[in-house]
This record gives sequence, structure tokens and C-alpha cells, in this order.
Amino acid sequence: MELAGLLLLLLMVALLHHARAGEGQDVSGEIKVVKLQESMVANTGSFAKWTGHILGPVTAVTICYRVKMYYYRPDVTVFSYINTNNTKIRTDHNRYGMQVVVASHDRRLDTGFITPLLQWSAFCIALSNTSPHTIYFNGLKYQGEDGLDGGGFRDTPFMDVDGTIVLGQDQDAPAAVYDSTQSFSGEVTDVNVWSRHLSQQEMVNITSCKTRLQGDVLAWDSAQFEIGTDSSETTLPLTETCNIVPEPYFMFLDKLQFLDAVRLCRAFGGELTTPRDDLQQKAVYTLAESNRRVCGEEGGPLMWLGITDQHSEGNWRYISTNTNVSYFNWAQGQPNGRTMENCAVIKGETFKGRWVDQSCRKSLKVCTLCTLNTPVILRFRGICDSTLYDELFVLAGTMNGKPYFRGYYRSHVFYSERRWHLHNIMANDTHGLMDDDGSLDFPVGRHDWRFSHGFCGEEQGVAQSLTLTQCAQNRHFTCDDGTCIPINQVCDRRVQCPDMSDELDCSTVQLPKGYQPTLPPPSTQPDLPLPVYLNITLNTFASIKAIDNRFTVELLVRLVWRDPRLQFRHLRRDRQLNIILPSEAEKMWVPVVAFLNAEKNQHTVVDTDTKITIERLGAALADHTEISKEATSPPAARVYEGSDNNIRVARKYTVVFQCSFNFFYYPFNTDYCYMIFRMNTNTDKYVALWKDGAGIHYRRKDKLAEYTIGKVIMRRLVTDEPYSGLQAIVQMKRLYTTQVVTVFIPTTLINVISFATFLFKWFDFQNRIMVSLTALLVLSMLFSQISDNLPKTSYVKLIDIWFFSSIMFSFLTVLLHTVVEYNHHYSSPTAPSSSPCLLETGEPASKDSTHNWISVENPAHPYSRPVLINKIGFLVTITVYAMIFVIFWIVALNQKTPEDAMMFSVNDTQVTSLG
Repeated sequence: MELAGLLLLLLMVALLHHARAGEGQDVSGEIKVVKLQESMVANTGSFAKWTGHILGPVTAVTICYRVKMYYYRPDVTVFSYINTNNTKIRTDHNRYGMQVVVASHDRRLDTGFITPLLQWSAFCIALSNTSPHTIYFNGLKYQGEDGLDGGGFRDTPFMDVDGTIVLGQDQDAPAAVYDSTQSFSGEVTDVNVWSRHLSQQEMVNITSCKTRLQGDVLAWDSAQFEIGTDSSETTLPLTETCNIVPEPYFMFLDKLQFLDAVRLCRAFGGELTTPRDDLQQKAVYTLAESNRRVCGEEGGPLMWLGITDQHSEGNWRYISTNTNVSYFNWAQGQPNGRTMENCAVIKGETFKGRWVDQSCRKSLKVCTLCTLNTPVILRFRGICDSTLYDELFVLAGTMNGKPYFRGYYRSHVFYSERRWHLHNIMANDTHGLMDDDGSLDFPVGRHDWRFSHGFCGEEQGVAQSLTLTQCAQNRHFTCDDGTCIPINQVCDRRVQCPDMSDELDCSTVQLPKGYQPTLPPPSTQPDLPLPVYLNITLNTFASIKAIDNRFTVELLVRLVWRDPRLQFRHLRRDRQLNIILPSEAEKMWVPVVAFLNAEKNQHTVVDTDTKITIERLGAALADHTEISKEATSPPAARVYEGSDNNIRVARKYTVVFQCSFNFFYYPFNTDYCYMIFRMNTNTDKYVALWKDGAGIHYRRKDKLAEYTIGKVIMRRLVTDEPYSGLQAIVQMKRLYTTQVVTVFIPTTLINVISFATFLFKWFDFQNRIMVSLTALLVLSMLFSQISDNLPKTSYVKLIDIWFFSSIMFSFLTVLLHTVVEYNHHYSSPTAPSSSPCLLETGEPASKDSTHNWISVENPAHPYSRPVLINKIGFLVTITVYAMIFVIFWIVALNQKTPEDAMMFSVNDTQVTSLG
């Protein structure tokens, strides 16, 4: 039993020892670090060659290390292995992601893991002929080509006894033939190589810096290296090299008023720090207290907190999210300022980091601690030559009490001698200095810089605008103070930037150099004239003066065309927001369309009543960081090519057009008036005028006194002159209801009355002639009265024919009555003036003693002629009148003119506008 117990105890000790060995060494103390390329200038003298040897073929290998990069290069080689058979393993770290090259296996693994500048990062790469490759970065696993891990490699050793390992350079041959463009600038530590595929948990622990394991091929702690001329070996605290996930806080030692502090944090893509729990409170207070000498002497406030109760007393809310504060660390008796103190600070000394409410007034300035999304990557907009200065920078700590910015490849921004400097690290005499513009003393945002050399086409010392921004490219606009707003809010007639810079420089049209507004744009189709599309809306016919051969119309003229020479900015989906001001329009080509048959030689004009808009149809050009300000100059975000987007001009005109009215059919006439539109400044070789859709529209809401508007069409103008044009044809139908009521019905009734006299006794001449003459007189007077209001023409009108016919029929009636009377012979000269009564046969009757009148047997027929004349005249007159009446109304109501046939027989081609 004692032996068994002893064996059990020994087994437990062995297991405990194995477990501790698996966990690795305690993460404390210092560690060896190799600094490569301390000059920061690419060269082949910065390397660390391992002096050890590989003992045998390695068919499975795991490589782990931690690295801190100074600058990116096209390819940055940290670890490289090669042997005499060109079996090669290389790890590259560039701005696009960490890559692993296995040359002997023809594999290149692009992980997408971005190695941040000036920040420690941990990597493990496990390669095997039998297992999937596995890569870890800061505890995160790379998802390989199959969606989980990468596929395995073919059965070839990854390393062999004749191979060499070099840090900081790519080997094109064992320990020789380096390329400076692939050199590494930075620090590397804890490089270990194993001849096995480490487990996933082991790689998680190593890349999370929870444990340290020594490799069986290369063990960092005992490994010896040959150091190059631009390299050195030193030691650093292990905790420093394991700070792979730094705290997201940055302390600005400049004392700022509260709103400036809020804006500064936003400019760096973060927010004013407010602890959310005890752990954050401790970390924040420790950082703030370390700067107490600058920020909080004599117990003053150490830093602002990002909370306020300004909008509701006692209801403290986060500035960044406008939500209620969930954690407080108030000092005793705080807050006590009521409505006078709506901000809060952290105080040191006796307060030990407790919170105190504080006034937000501008005169109170406190240090600023921001919570940022690390790493903070900023872009320099306006850098037109990336061989001199970087476009991308990272916030890399402080220098001289101010933020320090490290460029990706060759430059840095720092504060020195009370000025901000942009330096090329490879050429000390190549630099720029930021102007002091009175804003916050930080380079973030938009500022003027003056360079020690000619730059971007400007002379030495000329101010040039640069923007250092963390705003998302193509999605955000950088305000002058560095804060970001959505790019679609720029120039929307609403101020969103705190400094109101989003509504500056909001002109829509971008004119190229050499642009001449007197020259028409080139057509987008080779060898064809530029199409200009015309669309007319007839709003109202103000007047139609047929007698004067003119009509006045209020019309809305729209012109549509494209100008490939132009570029437009800030275009929106709603065309009504894309307005070009008249001051801009004066500098661009706008077609001039003459109203050819209008009085006073009218034509289209551009003035304050003209509305010029851009119809956005094409896509915006890609952003280009060579321009300092987003969405302002091409090629930049939200800039659109003129060849893809329509320019639309609209203006109302009141125009008096000439028209030849035809009064022959008056008042039943239908007239066709023309409105002729023609390009007069450019021949049809350069500009062609086409109709947009139907070309012309009429709302048909006018209540005209004399006319109604019928069909309205537009067609091409065909002339012998070399100018393109269109003509609109308006059908005008005269309203004749009034004339029917006041002229035709009365005259018809008078004629009926005149004809009714034939129904009088044929021998009743006195009454017959009196009524007929009265009808003739009334017709004559009516004709005379109406003639004064009729159009004066040299030709006969239909209404004249009507009156003439009516008068002639009345005249013929009088004439027939006279002829009847003439043929009426009385019995004696002394006969009464009125004829004796006659029988129904027309024979005279005599009285007897029984009746008043006695029929005469076998009478003679002395009045047969006047009776016959009376009957024939009546029948002929009424028949002719009826025939003329029918023919007249048929002609009047169905009159056609040559213009009608011309108008509706021509089928002009329908044209649709651009877009």
C-alpha cells in the first residue's frame, strides 16, 4: 500500500510538472528584442541572422513571434527561411494584410490580418503536410480557403539542415541577396520555431500573450543572432511587448472648453471618455492622474466627462448617444451645481478620481481624454505626390506634449517649435508647416500648409489646403474642424458641421480649364450635332386678336442637353435641389432658341426668372484623395460627369406670335397658328433642336371669349436656312354660339317672317309690302350694325354671304309682292283701294237679299296671272332659300382648310429626350 501511494504521488507530481510546462513561463520580467532598421530608411543592412542550425528535415512547422512595425512597405518581410533547394518560407506584413509564402509548395496565404503600426502584434503560423494550415493573430484564427482552416501541403519538408533563418529581410539565396524594398522596419521578439503543428489552444495562448513556449528548432531566449549594421539587440519589459490590445484611451494635454473637447474626440473618431464601470474608472483615473502635473495642479479638474444634464436638470445623459448614464462615481455631496453646472469632471488629490459637476462655460478649460477605436488611422487628403508624403497615418502616441502621427511609408507629423510639421523621414529638407488659423491647435481637419519646395503645382511657400481625417472615404465629409457628417448632407441647405463648413463652396458646376461658353458642347455621338431637346407647356392664351393677326400666349419653355466638358457636384436624386445659380449659368454654354415669328425678336434668356437644374442620371466618380475637400473638385466623391447627366433649363415667357387668320368661314372658321422655334446662334452642323417627347402640351383650362383650342402638335421646321428648328401648330376653333344666337337665329326668323307674307291674301298688297319692307329694313340695319364688329377683310366672309342671302331673299319677297300687285287689275278706276272679297277660287262675289255676298256663276278670270305669279314665286323663293340654307350650314359646320390637311397628314417622328 505504501509503495502504491508513493507511485501515485510521483505520478501526480509528474502530471503537475507537465501541466506547468504546457502553460509555459510566467509572463513577467524582461525579454530580448531586436530592433531592425532604426534609421527608418529602407536598406539591406537591417537584419538579424540566426546563427543556429536545423538538425533535420521538418515536415511540420509552427512559427510564432511578436512584432512592432515602424513603417509599411510594398512587402515587409519579418521572418524568412530558405535552403539551397530554394525551399522557402516567408511572412510579409503590409498595409493590406499579413501573408505567408511557401515557395516550395507554390502557396501564398493572404490572411487579411492588418498589422498595425507602432503597436505590438502576435502571430503564429502552423504548416503541415498532413494537417490543415492554421494562422493566429492576437488570439484570432484565420479562416482559410475552405472556410475553416487552409488545406494541407504536399509531402515535402518545410525546412532542412541546409536552410538559414533571417529576420527583417527576404532571402533570395541563403543568408544573401537582400532587397531593401522588402525590408522590415520595426521591432521583433519571442521568435520561436517548432518542428510540430502546435495545438489551437497553444497558439491561442501564445498569440494572446498568456503563455510563453520555447521552440525546439529555434528557441528565442537562447538563440543567437548576427545583427546587421542598421539593427540592434536590446531588452524591454515583457508586459510592454505583450500589450497587443492597448487601452482605447488617448489623453490630450491641451486644456479645452467642453464643446471643443467633444469636437476634438469626434474628429479622431471617438467620444469624450466616461467610465462605465469600476474597472474603467480605475484605468481612466490612473491615466489622468499620470498627467496631473499638466492637467490638475492643486486639486483642479483632471479631465472632462462626456455627460451632461443641460437639457433636463438631474437627468445625466451621454453626449455621444443621448442615453441615460448607467454608472456614477460622484464625490460626496455631488452633484450640487443645479442648473449652473451642467457638465462633469474627474478630480484628483483628495477626490481620488471622484466626479464633480462643473460649469460648461467657455472660460473653463480642462484636459481631454478620448475613447478611440484603435488603431486610429487617418488619411491626408490633398497629398498629390505619395512619393514625398504618405496619405495614411496612424495616431502613434505623443511627442512634445502633442499627438504624434506616423505615416505608413515615409513621413510623420509632429509638433515642434510651436508649429505642426509634416516631414519626409528620408529627406530632412522636405517638409511642410501648418498655418496657425486660429482654430484648435491640432492638424486634424482642414488646414493650410506651406511646403519647403514646390508641391502640387504650386510655388514654394504657397499655402495649400490639406485635410487630415479619419472620416470614411466616399461615405463621409470632413468638416474643417475634423468632425464627420454623411456626405449626402453636404450643400443640402442645412448646416450640419459644428463650424458650418459643409455649406461653403457649394457651387454645382465645375468648369474645366479653357472652357468657352460661346462654343457649343461636342456631341456624345461622333460626327453628329449636339441634340438639344425642347418641350413647351402652353399655360394660357392671354389673348387672341384675330383682327390684328396675332395671339399672346404664356408658355413654359424647357430645354434639355448635356455638356461633356462640365462636371457637377453635390447632385441629388431630387432634381429640384440641383439648382444652378444665374451667376454660374453665365459662365456656361446655354442654348439660345429664337421665337422666329414672335414680335420684338424674342428668344430664350438666362436671368433671375430662369431655373436651371441638373438631372442626376449617372453615377458619381470615385473619390480621389489628391483633393483636400471631399465632394468639391474632380475627381472626387459625389462629382458627376456632364456626359452622363442632363442640364435642364425652364423659364416662363409671355410671347406675342403673329398668325394669319382666315376669316372666309367666319364665324365658323378654324385657324392654324404657328409658333416657330429655331437655333439661331449655331448651325445644324453643331446643334440640332429636337422635341422632347410630344414636344408640346396644353393644359386646356383657358376660357377664351372667341376661340377654343383644339389639337396642338409639334414637328420639325423645314427651311432652306442651315439652322435647326421646330414649329408648333395650334388649332384654334372660333366659338360661334354667340353669333348663332345674335345673328343667324334672328336673321332666320326675320326671313321666315318675310316668307310668311306669302300666306297673306295675294291681293292684300298693303299688309304684304309693309311686313316685307319692315323685314328688309331690319335685316339691313342688323347687317350694318354687325358689320362694324366684323373683321375687316378684302374678301367676302361666310357671314357676309349669309346676310347678303337673307337681304336678297327679303328683297325678292318685296319684288314678288310688287309684281303680283302689278298684275292685279281692278274692275274700275273708281274701285276702292282694297280689292273686293273674292271666292276661294279668286272670283269676285256680289250681294243678294239673302246673303251678304252672292257667288257669280260662270265668272271670268281676270286675276289668274297674279295668283299664279304669287304661287310660283313663293315656291321658288322658299325652295332656293332652303337649298341655300342647307348648303350654307353644311359648309359652315364642316369647313376644312388646307392647313388642316397639312397639319394632320404629316406624321412627324416622335423623339424622346436624354435619359
